[in-house]
Amino acid sequence: MKTALQDKLRILRSSTSLIVLFMGGGCIYILPYLSSYFYIPMKDAMHLDNMQIGLMGSALGLTSMIFYWPGGWVADRVSPRKLIAFSMVANGLLGFCLATIPSFKLLLAIQLLMGVFLTLTYWSALIKMVRLLAPSDQQGRYFGILEGGRNLTAVVVVAAGLYLFDWLGSNSHGLRWTIIMFSAVMLAIGILSWVCLPDPTATAATAADDKGKLPLPEAIGRVMRIPAVWLAMLIILCAYVTSVGITYLTPYATDVYKQSVVFGGLLYTIMMWTGIFASPMAGFLADRWTTSRAILWLLVALAFCLLLFAIVRGGPHLFLLLLINSILIGCAIYALRGIYYALLEEGAIPVVLTGTATGLISMVAYTPDVFIPAIAGHLLDRYPAGGLGYRYFFLMLAIFAVAGVGLTLLFRNRISARLVKES
Repeated sequence: MKTALQDKLRILRSSTSLIVLFMGGGCIYILPYLSSYFYIPMKDAMHLDNMQIGLMGSALGLTSMIFYWPGGWVADRVSPRKLIAFSMVANGLLGFCLATIPSFKLLLAIQLLMGVFLTLTYWSALIKMVRLLAPSDQQGRYFGILEGGRNLTAVVVVAAGLYLFDWLGSNSHGLRWTIIMFSAVMLAIGILSWVCLPDPTATAATAADDKGKLPLPEAIGRVMRIPAVWLAMLIILCAYVTSVGITYLTPYATDVYKQSVVFGGLLYTIMMWTGIFASPMAGFLADRWTTSRAILWLLVALAFCLLLFAIVRGGPHLFLLLLINSILIGCAIYALRGIYYALLEEGAIPVVLTGTATGLISMVAYTPDVFIPAIAGHLLDRYPAGGLGYRYFFLMLAIFAVAGVGLTLLFRNRISARLVKES
């Protein structure tokens, strides 16, 4: 009786912690990417030109490239609970500064600091906290629920922000109070993170590894000698390439299938909504099949769907193909995003190195944010006739998906070989 009650309390604590984590994960990226939702209002209210908004985005990308890996090591040295709560509160306070509509130089400084807190103190700590919360046989569902919950939270909070902005007159006054609302939500979640998240310093997961907190050179050296880290990194990179690439489905629908601009935006919104359901479902499937097997078949399906767009010329008469295939692609991509960090557990990467491994993986795996837009722009400008540039682009995305299939097979073979050796 006592054991059953303890199990129920443990499940309740884990569930509460996971809810707080996905709420924070859905909110913390809204302000750094504010231009994605309020491009024109932000441009007008803050007296910015397109170049300045672009520079703010570049500042965020620069900090990501610099601080992902050090942030991983920090997550292995400092309690993830403290790092997550600090990051939420810090970005919330920066949001209040943003709401004052400061000069461009201060805007750039705010953007840089937000990027630092996202990558140095938040991202790897989030991944490590989820791994510590989840039992070893439930890693997939925990990461899947995290991703699905992040998508749901972002949709709800941004929708509330858009409503408030419209209600206040869709002007600079409305934008200021919308930013204040986003900032207040982050502060509240930061306080919840401090109160509700467990401090994992004494958990069984960390106690199982008696190496303790490693100095930076040793932590980096150990991580770089683990083949599973490199394979997971490349698998995530191949999956993330397609995640960046689907942003071009909106202009593809307009340019090739001759749909309206409104429908193009709606199509991308529909694909985002699929993540709310696809990520958790993939998580449960990964726990049943193993993460690598689920990723393998998701990449196979993704490659097939992308090849359809690469082969078919497209046109208004193929509207159903555009709609159904886009939804399938969205489901596959968000399913992959929901489970690929569960490869850390399947690859037997030591818990004490989770942060450092996550930092290295993220530093490389998220580079498609840098090179995919450049490649897409080149192909679309070079081959504009008949949507040929889009077909070449989707062919390239399909090749990355196929490469991911090969890497996942190699990952599975290494895991099988390790299990045989240990037995």
